[in-house]
Amino acid sequence: MPIARIRMPRMGTSVHESTVVEWKKAAGDRVAKGEVLLSAESDKVEFQVESPADGVLKEVLVATDATVPVGEVLALLETAEEVPDSQPSGPPQQPAGDWAAPVAPLQPRQAPVIPARAPVAPARKAAPGQPGGWLSPRVQRMATERGVPLGTVLSLPGTGAGGRVTARDLERFIQAGGGVPPAVALRFQPLAQEGEARERREPLSRLRKRIAGNLARSAAIPQASLWMEVDMSRVAAWREANKEKFRERHGAALSYTPFFALAILHALRDPAHARLNARLEEDTLHVARYLNLGVAVDTPEGLVVPVLREADRLGFVELVRAADDLGARARAGKLAPGDVKGGTLTLTNFGASGAQGGIPLLNPPEVAILGTGMIAPRPAALPGGGMGVLPLMTLSMSFDHRANDGMAAGRFAAAIRAALEGMDLSHLEF
Repeated sequence: MPIARIRMPRMGTSVHESTVVEWKKAAGDRVAKGEVLLSAESDKVEFQVESPADGVLKEVLVATDATVPVGEVLALLETAEEVPDSQPSGPPQQPAGDWAAPVAPLQPRQAPVIPARAPVAPARKAAPGQPGGWLSPRVQRMATERGVPLGTVLSLPGTGAGGRVTARDLERFIQAGGGVPPAVALRFQPLAQEGEARERREPLSRLRKRIAGNLARSAAIPQASLWMEVDMSRVAAWREANKEKFRERHGAALSYTPFFALAILHALRDPAHARLNARLEEDTLHVARYLNLGVAVDTPEGLVVPVLREADRLGFVELVRAADDLGARARAGKLAPGDVKGGTLTLTNFGASGAQGGIPLLNPPEVAILGTGMIAPRPAALPGGGMGVLPLMTLSMSFDHRANDGMAAGRFAAAIRAALEGMDLSHLEF
């Protein structure tokens, strides 16, 4: 009977390996098309791998907690018919007959990726006493549910790939009586105890290496930044008056993201600003006549930037629901590969951490990124004269100086500010 090779899917062009978290099926099990075979995680998202066809799982080739390259064969599936060839979403390609399993859930469902074969990489064991460098979303959720501080979990000796703390490591710690440490009285004392080394060498985790690589690419771009204050009185007042009603009707929180998107779209309707909604690839600027808005989301594993596709074609409620759905799936580790690529402009919210503002770093090949700070009451000159207190926000922006000059970027940011300050929401129905 035909044999289909179940391969590790590619979770974005910058992801080169992923870790098997848990096998849902064992060798000899009969499976149906679309049934989950295993859960896995990359340095970006947690995902599930489905069966491409009805059949019998003949052999499992990669153990739990093993980190393997994209395209590596995970298992062999005996099927009644040949599995149709699938077109990869990007290089490298794979000979026909192999299967890079789709990720679940996929909304919308993407074509499966068929990467090149690579040798199996065995799970790396942590050296005794070495802490795990990063935590998977599953371990973080488990720690939160069981009341174990994440700092405590990170200090545990990990047996997963690269010294990572696995769910089994955490479970053993809890069963052994571990839990919330007692409160410690604050006092001045040396950071290193007597006889301890004054420093330690800590290899970067896969996530930090990936972040370092992305930041290095961003740093190579001649980028400049600017910022300005925005009076959020109109938007803040309307949101405060309507957020509970909106939640009751639609079951979603009314964040500031849709208002920022509305202001960005208003600014982009002026052709003078079109070059800020673009991607620079080699010597060609691809100016988008649509808005794929990347929205930075803070997840337990780190910052992820899912993309609101064709935000210019969404209504207000659709935009809120789409942003809410992407954020929820990002935090749950359930983003699909297509959710994190194809952006034309990125928005990041420094205010979520309580920061007044910040300088965002470009997300190449995009040529602009916007940052929003915390909305807080601050003394300001009132429009009619005199001084008062207004809900102000710092709007910052970084841009690729190869694609745009400072005046063009400044006019774009000013147009967004004007849209936010003058936004008439009285006609908005939801």
